[in-house]
Amino acid sequence: MAALLASAKARAAEFDGSDAEVDEDEMDQDDTTQDRSTIPESLKTSRPDASLKSFSKHFQTVLSTADVLLYVIDARDPVGTRSHAIEQQIRADSLGSKRLILLINKIDLVPSDVLKAWLVHLRRYFPTLPIKASKAATGAKTFEHKDLTTASTAKAVVNALKSYAKLKQLKRAVTVGVVGYPNVGKSSVINAILARGNTASTACPVGAEAGVTTSIREVKLDSKVKLLDSPGIVFPGGKDKDFDAAQLTLLNALPPKQMPDSMIPAVTLLISRLQQKPELFTQMTQVYNLPPLITSATQKDLTMDLLIQVARARGRLGKGGVPNIESAARAVVTDWRDGRITGWVDAPVLSVEGTETASVDNEGKTSDSKEIVNQWAQEFKIDGLWGDDTVDETHVMQE
Repeated sequence: MAALLASAKARAAEFDGSDAEVDEDEMDQDDTTQDRSTIPESLKTSRPDASLKSFSKHFQTVLSTADVLLYVIDARDPVGTRSHAIEQQIRADSLGSKRLILLINKIDLVPSDVLKAWLVHLRRYFPTLPIKASKAATGAKTFEHKDLTTASTAKAVVNALKSYAKLKQLKRAVTVGVVGYPNVGKSSVINAILARGNTASTACPVGAEAGVTTSIREVKLDSKVKLLDSPGIVFPGGKDKDFDAAQLTLLNALPPKQMPDSMIPAVTLLISRLQQKPELFTQMTQVYNLPPLITSATQKDLTMDLLIQVARARGRLGKGGVPNIESAARAVVTDWRDGRITGWVDAPVLSVEGTETASVDNEGKTSDSKEIVNQWAQEFKIDGLWGDDTVDETHVMQE
């Protein structure tokens, strides 16, 4: 095995995939579907539509224009796709006149008990709604949640927005900005909302890769509400929380041209996370019908062992039958993004019974958020919607 590892490491670079036997998963890898920091310098490009500066400018435009911000996060890692810095900016903007709703998207990729725990946790800070904005990718391992369908969750968001518009009694339409990391499903959320609003507006373009939305797009829900779709950006976060290329790759938060040359570090990061839940790591090996791996080896050697086995299982072989490690790594990352590999982050457990709810900003200052949660939830009339006692505890894995 040691000799095979050494051979694969030495020769994998000689093969760029053109000599490999490519299956269907390889053909559609570019078409598939965690607070943190700016894109690393090495990942920036000179393309105007892909630059952090350009995308940040779009976000500032949406922030200054919108009355309500729908912040879309990924149910598999809500913390990783959430920026406290942006939340603080929204709360501080215009003397607190802005409103924020967290939308947990891709809820079918996590069990009901995990979703419930995140709803309980996030509702300590902001009104939070689950939403299933689109169908999962082919072959994804999904969970069925009773009553939390695409139609019902989108309708709940529409009702919340219309309740707020009616409450404000503005002489103009309430402007709702949809923000979030690249590829969390912002455009899909807008399309789901439009469908429940019975609007004839043109749907927003969507895609499984980052960078599909490159400019601000305005669509009307009705005479009372209009929506702004914005390009996704990797928002700035706190100190010591820099996102490296591996984390951004797992998030699918980079356009194809900005992807790092190697996806092996991303696979190493994914393995380290799944190992925290042995049953999830076992499920990943079952996706590829792999033999037992060297789990006692170093993280690096475990990654190489897994990728060699994946290359063999998927026919990702170069000249002389040498496993194409990079091709196998791309397959694993793609399967993770699409939900074929199951995994999630558990919500924090906070002992705050009988105490004030508090949130901490990036400078370490603590601010009471209980009043904000209560006030905003009443404005949107979502208090208790899929709350602590209403999320179905049972879940069924579907393939």
